[in-house]
Amino acid sequence: MKVKNIIVAFVLLIVSACNENTVEPVLYGNLKGVVFSPDGKTIITGASVTTNPPTSAIVTNDSGAFSITNIPTGNYIITASKNGYSKGTVSISVVNGETSQAIIFLNNSSSSYTPGIPKNPSPPNQSANQQVSLMLSWSLQSPIYYSADSTLFDVYLYESGSTSDNKIASNITDTSISVLNLKYNTTYFWQVIAKGKDTNKTCSEIWNFTTQPLPNNSIVFTQQVNSNYQVLSMNSSGENSITLTTTNNRNWWPKLNRRYNKIAFTSDVEVEPQIYTINRDGTGLFKVTTISVAGYNNNGTGFCWSPDGFYLYYAHYDKLYRIGMDGSNLTLISTAPQNRNFRECDVSPVANKIAVHTVGSNIYESEIYLMNTDGTNNTLLVSSTGGKLEGPAFSIDGKKLLYCYDVSGFQNSTGRSLNSHIFSINIDNRDTVDLSFNKIGGTNDTFPSYSPDGSKIIFTNSPNDGSALPSIWVMSSEGINRTRLMINGTMPDWK
Repeated sequence: MKVKNIIVAFVLLIVSACNENTVEPVLYGNLKGVVFSPDGKTIITGASVTTNPPTSAIVTNDSGAFSITNIPTGNYIITASKNGYSKGTVSISVVNGETSQAIIFLNNSSSSYTPGIPKNPSPPNQSANQQVSLMLSWSLQSPIYYSADSTLFDVYLYESGSTSDNKIASNITDTSISVLNLKYNTTYFWQVIAKGKDTNKTCSEIWNFTTQPLPNNSIVFTQQVNSNYQVLSMNSSGENSITLTTTNNRNWWPKLNRRYNKIAFTSDVEVEPQIYTINRDGTGLFKVTTISVAGYNNNGTGFCWSPDGFYLYYAHYDKLYRIGMDGSNLTLISTAPQNRNFRECDVSPVANKIAVHTVGSNIYESEIYLMNTDGTNNTLLVSSTGGKLEGPAFSIDGKKLLYCYDVSGFQNSTGRSLNSHIFSINIDNRDTVDLSFNKIGGTNDTFPSYSPDGSKIIFTNSPNDGSALPSIWVMSSEGINRTRLMINGTMPDWK
């Protein structure tokens, strides 16, 4: 028994010794990599590369590359460092018999650096026919030491002939900026300054571009912008709209004068509405009147140009005046009938006649008269029979007159219309035609005038409950083919 126990103990000792001395095979792989600056293009030479767990410590060669061969498989953290740079690390797995690839980026740790030169402008240098609202953009030529996060840009934009630079952006990080409402047919110069953290900077070339010619817009109108009204223009298709006024007040009732390339409108910038003129591109603001355009139910509407384009006719309470477009020769033309004020007027393009709309303190008490341009021979043409009456506008040949009338006959204290139609009246025989026979129900047609060739009528249509903003429409002179030009707009004039 004693011998047996000794044998068993010896066997267990042998087994135990075998278990403790078992050695797992060691597997090896390879590691290669490259150290770059953050742009991914500039290699960094002479950078120290170490691993954790530790293996070999090496330095990148002239190609920014490094290589460590025959290292045990497993997960490693690879660290690259060099004076003047912050350390860069990357995690990587080394697999048996394979070569793992590592790319490490080092950021310039210096407090200052010289950024690359801004280049590749858009729009291209010396380009023409550019939009008046566009995006300026550029790219940055890579420096030796590059840090995109640390590059700031100043952008200058100025008109040809300007005596001083106009900085439109300061310390932005984007390589683009939007510019709006430039002038038509104007050459602009621009430059980008790239800046480092301290005072180092680079400057682009001075680039230039020219904006497109001013569109030959034939329609002017008013649009509500927030709580204000602005004057705009557009072409006969309802496109290429241009905002011509931007002041924070009511600018409306625009009238186009093609002979002198002027647009007249009223503005309450000085509280009482006065007539101003601007060029067709919105420049050259000039105040024409000193006596306001006002009266019963008249808050700056109703004036018109004379056929020769030099004079303006307008109402001030019960007085109808004529004034030169330069503010000269103010002349009293006529005084309204008792208990009436003048509200709107239009001058015949061919005949020596003025059509005037008169109104009482109650807006539903109104008439349309014809008179000579010197104020004589005042003759009643249209009278209100209950509903709201507005207008007038002569045809191209002066034989017809457009006006609006609310056929519902509705009246209330706010001067609301329920079913305003556009009518055409023959001045000679008083024959009247309803041109709104296919109007949308629950809406009002207002502010009509003829197109330059007389074949169409432009007008405003709006819901009678104010549930939507008014829109601008056109139709044939017979009242057919109604077409909406734009969603938001009113008081159109087509010359």
